[in-house]
Amino acid sequence: MPRLERRTVVSILLFPLKNNKPYRVLLFRRSEKVSTYRNKLAPIAGSLEQYDKAPLDAAWRELKEETCLGPQHIELWRRGPGFEFTDEKAVTGKDGKGETVGRIWHVWPFAFRFKKDLVDEHNNVDTSVFQMNWEHVSLEWNKVDDILSGKILDQCVPRLEITLGQVWVDPESLLHQGLEELRLDHTHGARELATMAAKTLMRIVEEDQQNKKPYTPEEIARWWKTIRLQAFHLAFNGRPSMSAAISSAIVTALKDAQSIVDAGGQDVLEGVKQSLAAYVGRRAEIAKRVSQQFSALLHDKFESSTQNEGGEIPIKILTLSSSSTIKAAILHALDAEDSLAIELRILESRPLFEGVSFARTLAKEAEDRRTGKTAGPQVHDRLRIIVSTDASVGILSKDADILIIGADRISEFGDVSNKTGSLPAVLTSKEVTGGSVKVVCISEADKIASPGAAEEHCEEDNEKAEVVGTWKEDESPSWEEMVTVRNVYFEWVPAKYIDYYVCEDGILLREDIKKKSKLVLDLTAKAFSDLQVAEDYQQL
Repeated sequence: MPRLERRTVVSILLFPLKNNKPYRVLLFRRSEKVSTYRNKLAPIAGSLEQYDKAPLDAAWRELKEETCLGPQHIELWRRGPGFEFTDEKAVTGKDGKGETVGRIWHVWPFAFRFKKDLVDEHNNVDTSVFQMNWEHVSLEWNKVDDILSGKILDQCVPRLEITLGQVWVDPESLLHQGLEELRLDHTHGARELATMAAKTLMRIVEEDQQNKKPYTPEEIARWWKTIRLQAFHLAFNGRPSMSAAISSAIVTALKDAQSIVDAGGQDVLEGVKQSLAAYVGRRAEIAKRVSQQFSALLHDKFESSTQNEGGEIPIKILTLSSSSTIKAAILHALDAEDSLAIELRILESRPLFEGVSFARTLAKEAEDRRTGKTAGPQVHDRLRIIVSTDASVGILSKDADILIIGADRISEFGDVSNKTGSLPAVLTSKEVTGGSVKVVCISEADKIASPGAAEEHCEEDNEKAEVVGTWKEDESPSWEEMVTVRNVYFEWVPAKYIDYYVCEDGILLREDIKKKSKLVLDLTAKAFSDLQVAEDYQQL
């Protein structure tokens, strides 16, 4: 038996911007100079090095080394759960001479797609920007179906069908529709997107009920594996910047449904669907519990400080962007204590002006209650709202009692990813108030991410048109050449600036956050780790 060496590699597939039939993927012909799989069609690939912080970092590095492509040319589209296989004849000497060395490959698949500037009206990619290194001699487009069906696998590196299968989603499927809904939704927060993802998974099960009838334990096991692979896509490939909440919701839903699958029987699909529906229903209660905990915090920590000889004075709260969780918390606090008054200062939150939308939503709720359209205590005389530009954060911070931020992700160390503008608001308010303002993060616990430093999580840079759309003048050619307009949605607030983390279970300490982060990691491993066995994909 040949000597076996273990290698962890990234495997990077490149796709056109749009999914037009026949669906295509770009492959590279390996040269005679490489040590493995000479003259075979392959993705861009390379080993994970010690200095790579994560597989994605290795993917970007290999792309630059082998093709000179970078973020200005391509964007991350999807990643797969990874898989492992053994090839006992991976490395041989030239002309079949020399020692034969086997490899145990652990493969991390990634899919990237080209950006608009490199794609013409027919979806053809300008390959003149490629500068291939010595590892490849040519490149060519191949049909996705030819790889998945096995038609050209004899020309390809081993297990290419698995690499592709882990990142490819049929553009006509419910899964693809659900992923696009998550990707394009810039209105709802992470909690709503997590619920949307769980509902998509439920619709997929419903569709399978109509199209498939798995009865034997083996058929049920295969079906459940395909469901979990689709769940992986929803968890991590729909909206990566909000994947903490989405993945937590998905793995929790899978954990609940696993017992149904384990029990077996004729109605497994119906049982799984009902389990998912019950989980979606329970999620609706989480926001109420968060609101109750925020009201308790206000009562215990802040209300006594707002009293003077003349009676009650408003609690001054600064916030930004728009969050259904924060909205519910503010209204619940007013409903719970009829003597409470709040002066809410909201930054307008460019470029989409979510802060303005938040103010309008609150004003409409107050008006609907006053006119009887909506039930609930009157709040119009106890809630005063001030909206100002983001640049006015110093002015709005003056004598503020609380700065509320939401969270799209909370790291294991307590760092909070939230709407861009959160960090300047935190730093400025702390400085202006001499440190007296309390920074309160209001969030569901499912925003806590699995272990990993803040910088390991992806940065979401969105369309520049959202920024430049409010500018008046047309820009010159030199502007296009010299100026880069960025539209980053989220930024990190270090844990040292957060005074309170409020979730549905109460006030969390950083030790609590770390424990929850580890729990998320364990649930994720249970949900997806067995998807990494290459042989299992032969049956999917």
